[in-house]
Amino acid sequence: MPKVLLYILLLPALVGCIAEHDYNAGYRQRLVVEGSIEAGRSAIVSLSLNTPFDKEYEEDDLRDLVVRWAKVTVESDEQSEVLVGRSNKEYPTKFIYTGSEIVGQVGKSYTLIVEYSGRTWRATTTIPAPAELGDISITRFRDTLYTITATLPPTSTPCMIDCALGGSTYFAPTMLGVYGASNHERRVTVNRPMGNLYVNEYMTHFHIRDTVALKLRTLGDFGYEYWNLWQNNVVNSLNPIYPAVDNLPTNISNDAIGIWAGYGSSVKVVSRGDIVEQESE
Repeated sequence: MPKVLLYILLLPALVGCIAEHDYNAGYRQRLVVEGSIEAGRSAIVSLSLNTPFDKEYEEDDLRDLVVRWAKVTVESDEQSEVLVGRSNKEYPTKFIYTGSEIVGQVGKSYTLIVEYSGRTWRATTTIPAPAELGDISITRFRDTLYTITATLPPTSTPCMIDCALGGSTYFAPTMLGVYGASNHERRVTVNRPMGNLYVNEYMTHFHIRDTVALKLRTLGDFGYEYWNLWQNNVVNSLNPIYPAVDNLPTNISNDAIGIWAGYGSSVKVVSRGDIVEQESE
């Protein structure tokens, strides 16, 4: 989806080579949720509606799928907050619901409640302890590109690496950036996230002008199940031999699609090959 629009965009590479099939048989419109709350940060939620699998889309069509008039509430044991909807061009849906009163704390549970068009959806998540990326190395590739490698610390929970480019506030999953728990350090390559709508232009390297914020997110069990399968679907959707066929799981009630997840997180920033700042919660 983008993350939330994954259900629209994941197509096998050589659809024309397989037998005709009615992919829309049994189609019904459902709510698509991508929501998160991180340690030290407030909740961010994107809402949209799914759509038939094999339809062609213009940008205006996708904009019409975004849900802008829902009531979105986050609850903890101590308090409740109704999130505010606002435009944000950095996110795939261009519209998000955010809060300010409830800030995520490690070990605490948070419930998301979405009310829209006479229906209500719920999900609950817990924030795991954060971890920090270790040593980061930069390798120049030609004159204008560079690659990033980093050390994953030993973690008792699975984790994933997201990144934001050019000072953006939107962190997208890096390609092949989801990892299981491990008792040992691991050296990994950080690949550029795949663009939401411009897959043909994808490259794994970063441009020398890119400022890259790397976020290491620790995941709960469902978060790992969801993002690991999401990663497999992205990779397999480009492979004509093993196309993407698995539906993503969901922890949202009432037949919605998507995820509400708590993350532990830490951030390091790379600018023109130099690590310039670090933030962790």
